[in-house]
Amino acid sequence: MAGPNKNARTRDMVISMAVIVIPVLLIMWIFTMPADEGAERVDVAATLAVAQEQSPYPLLVADGLEEDWIPTRVAWALSGQPWITSEPAVGDSWQVGYLSPDDVYYGVQQRDESRAEFIGTTTREGSLVGEQVEIAGLTWERYESKDERTRSLVSTDGDVTSIVSADTDFVSLEAFAAMLVEVASTAD
Repeated sequence: MAGPNKNARTRDMVISMAVIVIPVLLIMWIFTMPADEGAERVDVAATLAVAQEQSPYPLLVADGLEEDWIPTRVAWALSGQPWITSEPAVGDSWQVGYLSPDDVYYGVQQRDESRAEFIGTTTREGSLVGEQVEIAGLTWERYESKDERTRSLVSTDGDVTSIVSADTDFVSLEAFAAMLVEVASTAD
């Protein structure tokens, strides 16, 4: 009968370590692989063209943003048509959103009905702060959410309410709002 193999202990220990270490390294490699960077760019022009034909009011879009600003959301619906929530749109509703180079989302929304509800929801139940400001030919009121994270600019013209929001300071938000232009409606 043969005696214990002294090399068996070392070999068994190496195999045991490999069984533990290799899956751990694979898991670490999978979770540390670089993600597919970049937000998906949407075509604002196509939706804007449809909205321009149907909208009873001028639509706000950003103009002159650097290439590293990415339009990530655009939507238009006439009152009662399916909105982005799949619910019927409350009023004629426009939305366009841009992701800044420092990954801050700037949203522009407009609607011509239910002003109080629209302002409350879009500003995250924000409260008026500071004085009005004149930007891009419009008068804006400043709103800040209760948790002081989201800041919004709200402009009203007749039945139309326009809101620009972002989780940033008012200086950055107002600089973005200065890039907004009104695109005239071609609706009858």
